[in-house]
Amino acid sequence: MSAILLAAANVFGGAAVTSFTHVGASYERSKTNTSTKTFTPPSGTQAGDLLILATFIDANLSITTPPSGWTEIGNTADLGSNYPEGYSYYQIYNGTDSSWTATWSGSDTSAGIVVAFRPDNPITTATIEQFQGSYSASPLSDTISTVTDDPAVGGRIYMYFLTGRPTATLVQDPVPTFTPSSGWTHVDGDLSVTGLTVDNMDYAYKLAAAGDAFVSTTITTNDAGQQTQHFFIVNAV
Repeated sequence: MSAILLAAANVFGGAAVTSFTHVGASYERSKTNTSTKTFTPPSGTQAGDLLILATFIDANLSITTPPSGWTEIGNTADLGSNYPEGYSYYQIYNGTDSSWTATWSGSDTSAGIVVAFRPDNPITTATIEQFQGSYSASPLSDTISTVTDDPAVGGRIYMYFLTGRPTATLVQDPVPTFTPSSGWTHVDGDLSVTGLTVDNMDYAYKLAAAGDAFVSTTITTNDAGQQTQHFFIVNAV
């Protein structure tokens, strides 16, 4: 174990989180106008997994009742126009909750997702860095160029969510570009993705182990529709 990991283990009284693996995702998709959105744990989720939730609605609205047990990461809400409004949250899963609900200040179509990651050791502390959010008809671009710990003290997740306008028939999200692209996994919510029966939003992630240097990253999209994206870093020890 490196000096960095030994220090983390000594401080927090046990083995440090050194890496994450991706478990899976579960989707929320309201094709009709509703104000309450329900989310479920991805298949295979276990107690101690890190869950990250993103929810977007096609209206100038805000969440009045957040999902219970979640910590807000950031939001692009009350934009003053009918771009998709969005919130992101995280939690360490307790292993028992079967669903969560979020209530918006009004009703509209929506798209949301819960993504699960498994740490190699129990998480003592999770922190969020450099939340970036943008919205536009075209294009979008967000960059994270610095983080507190470089190299990572524990496992690090680069996390990205993208939604276009969620309509009754589809989600108008374009294809994102990652610069640099190395290490990124992009999960497209289009109907062509195996197992999906309705169009959904996109997410993407890049996993870094303890000791890995931070990589300055820019994510862009370019589409004629209206879309919103969230981009941030999760660190855990």
